[in-house]
Amino acid sequence: MKKFLFFLLAGVLTVSCVTGCRKKAAKERKERVIRVGVMKPVHKLFQHRIPVQGTVVPVRYATLSSKTSGSLDILEASEGKRMKKNALLFQVDKSNLENQVTVAQRQFDVCRSEVETAKIALDLAKIRKRKAELDFKRADTLYKTKAISQENYESAEVDLKGAIAEVESSSAQLKIAIAKREQQENNLKIARKNLSDSEVRAPFDGIITLCDFEPNEYVSQGTAILKIEDQSLLEVECFISSIYYNMIVPGKTKANFKLDGKNAGSAIVTYRSPSVDPLSRTFKIKILLPKNTPLVSGLLCDVDLMLQERKGYGIPSDAIMSRGQGREVIFLLENGKAKILEVKKGIVESHYAEIVGGSKLKDASVIISGHTFVNNGDKVISNKMEN
Repeated sequence: MKKFLFFLLAGVLTVSCVTGCRKKAAKERKERVIRVGVMKPVHKLFQHRIPVQGTVVPVRYATLSSKTSGSLDILEASEGKRMKKNALLFQVDKSNLENQVTVAQRQFDVCRSEVETAKIALDLAKIRKRKAELDFKRADTLYKTKAISQENYESAEVDLKGAIAEVESSSAQLKIAIAKREQQENNLKIARKNLSDSEVRAPFDGIITLCDFEPNEYVSQGTAILKIEDQSLLEVECFISSIYYNMIVPGKTKANFKLDGKNAGSAIVTYRSPSVDPLSRTFKIKILLPKNTPLVSGLLCDVDLMLQERKGYGIPSDAIMSRGQGREVIFLLENGKAKILEVKKGIVESHYAEIVGGSKLKDASVIISGHTFVNNGDKVISNKMEN
């Protein structure tokens, strides 16, 4: 019995002790004051940028090939040389093709003379035919009056038939001569075109970036001889993830360029591919570079694409806390207490995040340090306003 009373007394003392400790802890928690850092939202320009890399390429370039086979008789171009539009770059098989033109021209002149000779022969045949017609008409009249013999009449008839045949023959010879002249004229045109094709001239003002041949080397038809670029007109090509497709608008989206970490100018996106590549899930954009850019074709440069840009109010990003299901909250200092407020985060830039509709909070004191220990309604005190 004594042992039972002992254990009962011990249990009562234990319960009293635990209850007293809980009340003491609750009282201490209720009276707790948390020190925090606060600041007013900062009004600044927020920019949503994505860093990408792009390749500098010329807008206008051409790989020029030989249109004929032969010796590279003339080569005026060399790597690094600037050429004006229509300047002669190279010529293949010049002497041989010039000789072909000369021969074709002479043959054409001969054929043209043969046509003139055939025309004269036809005119003479027509004259003889006219005389034969008159002689036969006279003979026919005389024969009917028995003034000439039948032999003389038949002789006049034969002469007329011979004159008619001569006209037909001369006419046929003229047609043959004309056909030969037209054929030779085509041959002359082909020879001249071959000579013209052997000359390759600059299609625009540019610089020679590739030339793999030396003068007098033999080249085959279709062989690429050199490459020319207009480096006064360059653009940057980039491949971007498809998630940004609708954010990049040609004519509006701004791009900043960097080379070796240094600013190399800015421009506007000029082209966006009409579709996304289904394999890589990327799309191409092009950005026309400004004049006098330090960039040259072939370089790999850093590009900052400005997807969004607007002024607004923001606070340090780590002052915004997630509460699940996409909810984000901050704590304000009002009348010595912490007040929780749900917010919507906009553009995040560096260490700052834009608060959508943040102008309503421009004069509020936002808790930016110590907030992880704060609950709604807690007493808080700030040491100073932080920036």
